[in-house]
Amino acid sequence: MRFCYLLFFVVLVGCTQKQPPLSSDKAVIVDTLIQKTPLKIPVARQELNWSNVLALMESLHEIPSDQRAITLKNIKAEAIKLNRQPWPKDWDTKPIRARFNVFVTHVSIAADQRLGDAALEEQSLAINKMKTSWDIFSDLISGDTMLTGFNPTISQPIRKTE
Repeated sequence: MRFCYLLFFVVLVGCTQKQPPLSSDKAVIVDTLIQKTPLKIPVARQELNWSNVLALMESLHEIPSDQRAITLKNIKAEAIKLNRQPWPKDWDTKPIRARFNVFVTHVSIAADQRLGDAALEEQSLAINKMKTSWDIFSDLISGDTMLTGFNPTISQPIRKTE
């Protein structure tokens, strides 16, 4: 008889556990923090194909925050692969390569960042900096602007994490 009461109590407690909600408000907050503006597409050459990097970066605001780290690491791998490939002579100049290295640096920071208490905001800030540095690089490749103005958003110091 005691066993029946114990079994009934265990089943009752197991069935009344509060279930986590299926949708999370945090994903909505992050999606509003990440820039949804379309990225600038530079001229493609046979040697360098930007399509993988662009597709991955444009999908970041649609990916849930807990799965975003995988996409950021894929973007980093693609950017490093592009950086190691031979570039056309007119693009293999110090200003263009330096601007691409800035983009690779921002990708690495976004992909490898150890997030603190405000993880969603920190990750969104790093992603927005990455996208801004891509747009500056794209402008330089396309010849839209040879000298970019001072952008206080991109030059903000990045908090060093432990």
